[in-house]
Amino acid sequence: MEILRENEVTEFKRTTGEINQAVISIAAMLNKHGHGTVYFGLNNDGSPFRFTIVDSTLRDVSRKIYEGIKPQIFPEIKTIVINDVEVIEVSFEGRDKPYSAFGKYYKRVADEDREMSPGELRTVMINREYEEHWENTPSKETIDDVSEETLSEFYKNATSCGRLPELDDDKSVLMGKLGLLADGHLTNAGRALFSKNKPITLKMAVFATEHKTTFLDISRVEGNIFELIDEAISYIKRNIRWRFEMSSDGIHRVEVPEVPVDAIREAVINSFAHARYDLNVQHEIDIYSNRVSIINPGSFANEYTPEDFVNHDMHSFLRNEIISRMLYLCNDVETFGSGLKKIYSLCKKANVRISYINYESDFTLDFYREEKIIMTSDVVNNVVNNVVNDVAITELESKVLELVRGNRNISISEMAQVCEKPTRTIDRAISSLKEKNLLDRVGPRKTGHWQVLQK
Repeated sequence: MEILRENEVTEFKRTTGEINQAVISIAAMLNKHGHGTVYFGLNNDGSPFRFTIVDSTLRDVSRKIYEGIKPQIFPEIKTIVINDVEVIEVSFEGRDKPYSAFGKYYKRVADEDREMSPGELRTVMINREYEEHWENTPSKETIDDVSEETLSEFYKNATSCGRLPELDDDKSVLMGKLGLLADGHLTNAGRALFSKNKPITLKMAVFATEHKTTFLDISRVEGNIFELIDEAISYIKRNIRWRFEMSSDGIHRVEVPEVPVDAIREAVINSFAHARYDLNVQHEIDIYSNRVSIINPGSFANEYTPEDFVNHDMHSFLRNEIISRMLYLCNDVETFGSGLKKIYSLCKKANVRISYINYESDFTLDFYREEKIIMTSDVVNNVVNNVVNDVAITELESKVLELVRGNRNISISEMAQVCEKPTRTIDRAISSLKEKNLLDRVGPRKTGHWQVLQK
């Protein structure tokens, strides 16, 4: 028999006298992985430790687990023989986390059990509620709100790659077969994927430096997941730098991006697949002078780190199982859990450095590129030391001018959001710029645009 070792889903105890510690280990494994095995009769190194097992021993173990673990689980408890020594094996699984042991909550870290902090427990409970309810909850939208263009494109891709059999392409029948209709309404997952009513927001911007100070371009797009994936990838491709290289035949030239497009595509799709959609959130693409940032609303959807998935073949936790399955069916996702491995492999081959930041509310993946400060001639010639056309302006007024140069149709509310100021403060800055003959509004209030005035 292969030598057993303690790990995140396996725990050894010498005798049932350690039953309380075993119950804690069971709760910790359930909270981390949803399953595990505890053995009574093994030393820490996996070698057998002989102790007395009588008829009531298994019942005592079962009773202690029943009393100690909440919510209740139903483990399989049996005796096995290891190296001619009788050992108790307790196998268990459960999906109703968080589980408590004697009123406290634990998580498994390597082969140890650690009590959860209040923040960790809150995150587990919120994620659990989200997993159980969000995707399958009916929205207010009906089949009439489905984008027929998006659904048709999905169906064509899914059937052509062989992952979806040919079905009745009537949208009601198809959405029902996909499990995206409930009580005559689109589920939340169905709405996010196929609604024509622009359910999700994507912000995109290009900055002149490595900081969010000078905007060279800013855009805000609304749509469903499929539409915004295409928008995000296209925006990045337009705004990264490309170089020409000779092909292997020595005759033709090929364009080579500074960041592999396939890695960008994989990262964007992962972002939309693993985002949290139950809050008022926005996806975000930020292109700086030294990096491309893809920001996913929702922390990294796993207890492990991205490096763990790159270096090991690990099971992928799917925050949005239905959305991920739809992306898989139409061939946007090759295999579950392989995205990060592919991203890191492509970037390593292209000598592109990657880093990430994982916050409680979002996850940012950064692709680094050669530092190049980009300043338009307007910015260089007319915004220096907060002086424009020989007129002194405030830092906020300078930022408003930068926003308008990047997007002449930008709204006051969008300026307020970017500048993190109330709209009335932005109104005052605009009025001041108009008085200084630096800014004007051309056309009607709703359909007009901004114009920067210069000598």
